Amino acid sequence: MENRPREAKKKNKGRVSKPSRDGSSGANAQRDESGCQDLDVMKVALKEFKERFPSGFQHLEAWEVVRKHEKWAQVPLMGEEGEGSAHKRKPFDVDFSIPDMNEDPSPQRPQRRDKRQATSSEGSSAELAAQFKVYTAMKEAKQAVELEAIELRKKRESEARELISVQIETMKNYNYDRDMKTFLKPHDDVPPSMLPIILARKREIANKYGWPCDF
Repeated sequence: MENRPREAKKKNKGRVSKPSRDGSSGANAQRDESGCQDLDVMKVALKEFKERFPSGFQHLEAWEVVRKHEKWAQVPLMGEEGEGSAHKRKPFDVDFSIPDMNEDPSPQRPQRRDKRQATSSEGSSAELAAQFKVYTAMKEAKQAVELEAIELRKKRESEARELISVQIETMKNYNYDRDMKTFLKPHDDVPPSMLPIILARKREIANKYGWPCDF
């Protein structure tokens, strides 16, 4: 009878606990869920910004630069910090000793910031500022090229309209001179069979320009 509980303990000891249905026991599941939540939050934020500002959020490229920076990549995902801290907790001893009231408490000197940490922080800030500077320069250059292209297109359209106007005016002058010559050309020597056609053409020209016609 004494051996049965021991054997049951051994069997239970070898079993592996299954993850829960909601996936809360798996770190990978939490990461996937957190990634989906971040994507949903980003979509909702862009939608609300679009509703308040019709032009929309114009700095997605800058956001991508900041989001992928090592300064923000070290932030733990939601739920990971709580799980890790549970394993990292260590027992501590509580000192219940009564302090000596006659003792002169001297203020503790503030801990100096590690030079390596300060240098690393300054380097990260400088690198981030440099990336923003490059992004701003690229955006300004792109805007300058777009403005130059717009001005060039406007200039070409203006020149095309001017050329068309000149061509139309030239054609009008040519037709006017041709009609004038036809109208003023004598028709006394025209054969009788062609005279009605010539006179009809001259009357048409006179009506077109408002000239007097007595034939």
